[in-house]
Amino acid sequence: MAQYTGKVFVDANHNGIFDKGEKTLHHVAVSDGLNVVQTDSKGTFHLPGHSRAHFLFITTPSGYKTDNAYYRPIEEVRAEYDFPVYPCRSGIQPDGTHRFIHISDTEIHGKEGNREWADNLLDYAANERIAFIVHTGDICYEAGLDSHIRLLNTSLMEDTQVFYGIGNHDLVKGAYGEEHFERLYGPAFYSFEVGNVHYVMTPMLRGDFPPRYTKEDVYRWLKNDLAHVSKEKSVIVFNHSLPEDTVAFKYGVSDTEYVDLPAAGLKAWLYGHWHVNHIHKHEAAGVYTICTSTPAGGGIDHAPSAFRVLTVNAKGGLTFELRYSYLSPSLHIASLENGQAPVLPSGNIPLSVNAYSSISSVRAMHYWCECEGKKVSSSGPLRQQTDFNWYAEISLPAQWERRKITVVVEAHFNNGEIKQSRRSFLCRKHEKPQIRLGEEWKNLLSSPERMGISRDTFALPLRLAWVRNIGASVYMSAPLVYQRRIFAASVDDNESGKASVTCLDAENGTIYWQYPVRGSVRSSIAAASGRVFVQDVHGYLYAIDATTGALVWEKNLGTGMLPPLDDGLIATSEVLYAGTGQSLCALKTSTGELIWKNEAWTRGEGCVATLSLGQNLLIGHANWKGLYANDAVTGLLAWENKDGELKYRSGSAAIVGENLYLLSSRSLFVMDAKSGRIIVRKKLGYSVEVNSIPLVTDTEIIFGTTRRGIVALDRQTMEEKWNFKTNPALIYTSPYSKPPSSTVEASPVLVGNTVFIGASDGTLYALNRTDGKLLWKHHTGVPIFATAAVSGNALYMADFAGNVSGFVSIPDFGIIY
Repeated sequence: MAQYTGKVFVDANHNGIFDKGEKTLHHVAVSDGLNVVQTDSKGTFHLPGHSRAHFLFITTPSGYKTDNAYYRPIEEVRAEYDFPVYPCRSGIQPDGTHRFIHISDTEIHGKEGNREWADNLLDYAANERIAFIVHTGDICYEAGLDSHIRLLNTSLMEDTQVFYGIGNHDLVKGAYGEEHFERLYGPAFYSFEVGNVHYVMTPMLRGDFPPRYTKEDVYRWLKNDLAHVSKEKSVIVFNHSLPEDTVAFKYGVSDTEYVDLPAAGLKAWLYGHWHVNHIHKHEAAGVYTICTSTPAGGGIDHAPSAFRVLTVNAKGGLTFELRYSYLSPSLHIASLENGQAPVLPSGNIPLSVNAYSSISSVRAMHYWCECEGKKVSSSGPLRQQTDFNWYAEISLPAQWERRKITVVVEAHFNNGEIKQSRRSFLCRKHEKPQIRLGEEWKNLLSSPERMGISRDTFALPLRLAWVRNIGASVYMSAPLVYQRRIFAASVDDNESGKASVTCLDAENGTIYWQYPVRGSVRSSIAAASGRVFVQDVHGYLYAIDATTGALVWEKNLGTGMLPPLDDGLIATSEVLYAGTGQSLCALKTSTGELIWKNEAWTRGEGCVATLSLGQNLLIGHANWKGLYANDAVTGLLAWENKDGELKYRSGSAAIVGENLYLLSSRSLFVMDAKSGRIIVRKKLGYSVEVNSIPLVTDTEIIFGTTRRGIVALDRQTMEEKWNFKTNPALIYTSPYSKPPSSTVEASPVLVGNTVFIGASDGTLYALNRTDGKLLWKHHTGVPIFATAAVSGNALYMADFAGNVSGFVSIPDFGIIY
C-alpha cells in the first residue's frame, strides 16, 4: 500500500488548495528522493516512500511554474501532499526553444552590497523573456543562505523561475551538512523540464561539513528519474562541480552500476566552483562542460563579473552569451575623443562606438552628422562587430573641411530604452600625422624582464591615428609591435569560434590576416624568429608565421581541462617559454623542438600572470601555492618561495638588476632574483590582486591596484609618493572585487617622464611620473585590461570591445576642443 498520495493540479485562483473545477495534470513525475512515479489520468500519484526520505517533489513540467512549491517536506502524521502549479510559457517558443541564465559562487555574506547585480539578473530576465535562472551553489555559509533566498527567488519573478543547487560552502554545521540548505531551498537533488529538455540538479558530494545524502542516494534517484524521460528529450545536468567521470560521463557507484548520461541524452553539464568562465566540448561524449563564474565580483582567475545566458534549441543545441554585471546603459563614441577624428586611407572617418547594458541588448544603432545646427548627413546604421562595439564610416564632402562637425549616435535597446551621445571634431581629412616606428615590442612590456621602459620618447598630446576592431574582446593580452605590424590576440568565453590572432598594419590598422585558435588567449603573447606565439585556454600552443598568418607548428601542452591555461608566455630570439606547472617548457622558436620540461612544481588555481626572464632564471608562479624560479637553460628548479602572502599570483615579476619586484595580496615585494629571498615586504594596507607589473624607475615604483587606482611609492623610502584614483571599474575582474573599486589591471609603461596606463574604467591615462598629475587621457567606454605597447612616435592599445588603436604624437598639431 502507498505511504504517500496526492495530486498535481493547475491552481487557477492561486490559493494553493485544490478547488472544484481546477484541472489536474497527468504524466508529471513525483519523487520521494528514491522512487519516481508519474501522475495518472486523474493527476494523482502513489509513492511507497523510504527510510531516508525528507521531501516529496515533482518534476515541474514545461509551461508551468510553482512559486518554490515544487517540493513538500515530509511530516510524520501526513500522508497526502498536493502540488499546485501555474501556467508559465514565457520565453518558451512553440518548438521548445528557450533561454536560461546560469550563475554560480555568489558567496554573499548578507544582503547588503548585492542589490545591484541581483537587480541586473531580475531586469534582464524580465526584459529578455528568460525561462529560468539557475544557481549552481556556494551561496554561501549560513548568512549567505539566509539572505540569498530573499534576493533571488521565483516569487520575485513574474514569468521566470529560479532554481538552486548546493555547493561545498553551503554544507554547513547542523544535524547534517545540508540541513540549513534544505530548510530554505528544499531538496539537494531534483529535476524539472522546460521545452524539450529535462534538467537535473545534482548535489555537491563533499563540503565544509558532511552531507546526509550519499552518491548512492543520488545515483539511485537519478536512475529512476531518467527512466521516465522520453528519448526525444535532451538532458542537461547542474552541479556545483564537475563529475568524477568527465570522459564517458557515467554517473554511478561502481563499474557495473551507473547511468550512462550521454546515452540518456546528456548535452551539457553546468557547474561553478572554479570561479572561471570556461566551456569545454568533450568530443567523444558529445557533451559540453560549462563553468560560469560569479555575477557579484571578479573570479579567481580574474574572470569578469558576469552571468551566462544559454539558448537551447528544439533539438538541445546550445549557444552561449556572457552578460557583464554592473553596466548601466552606456554609449560612447570612442573614435572621436579630444575633438579629433582619425582618417582612413579612403578619406572616410571611422565611427567606432561602444555601447552596452547589463539588463538589455542593443537592438539597433544609427547616426547622423550636424554642422552649425543643421544636419549635413542623413541617418545611417552602424554594424555590430562585438558584444560592445558598433561601426560605420562617415563620408564628408570637401566643403566641410576645417569646419566643426558634430556626430550624433543613437542606440535602441531591446527593452525600449533609447540612449544618445554626441561628439564634435574639426574636420581635417587632409592632415594625417605620420607614424614613424622605432623599437620593436616583441614581448609584454617589450623585454623578457618586463621592465616597461621605452627607449623611444615622444611628446604629448597624442592623436588617435587609427582604430580597428578585430571581432572579439581583447583581455590581458598586450599588443606586440613586430616587423612593422601589430599583433593582437582575443578571447571568446562563449566558444563561438571568434578567438584569434590578428595581424594589422602598424601605420593604418589594415588587417593583413587573422588566424583562428581553439579558445581564448587571455594573457601575453610573444614574437621571435619570424613567428608569433600564443597559447589558449585549452592548452594549445601555436607558432604562426608573422608575415603570412600560416601555422608553422603547434603543440598540445597537456595542461588538462581545469583550470584553463590563462597564463602568458615569453620568447627570446631562439627560445620560447610556455605553459605552467608541469607543462612549463622551453622550446626552440624555429621548430618547436623541446629543450626542457619542468618537473619540479605543479600548477595552482587559474591565473592571468605571465612568465619573466632575467639573470638566467625563468620566474613562474602557481596561484595559491607559490613563486618559482627555473634555470632558463636546464629547466632545473633554482628556488621556490611559498610565503603565505606571496603565493597569490595575479601579477608577474619585473626583473630589475639582481632583484624582482612584484605585487601579491596586499604587499609589494622586493626579492633577490638568485635566491628567492625576500628583501623588502612593503605592506600596503590595500589589495593589489591585479595583473599589473610594477614599473621601477630611478625614483619610483608605480603599479595598479584593486581599489585605489594607480599608486607610486618612493623607491628609496617605500613610502607612498602619489595616488591617482581612477573611476570605478566598468567590469570587475580582480578576485572578489565589487563596486566601487577603482581597479587597474594593466601595467604601466614609461615614455620619457610620462606613464601610460589603461584602467578598468575605460580610460587610457598619461600621468606625470614624479607627481602623478594627469597630462592627457583617451576614454573608450569599455575596460582596458591590456598593457600598451610603444614604438617610435606611436602608442598602441587594445580594449575589451576588441578595438586595437594606434596613437601618434602630435605636439604641434594641438587639441581642438
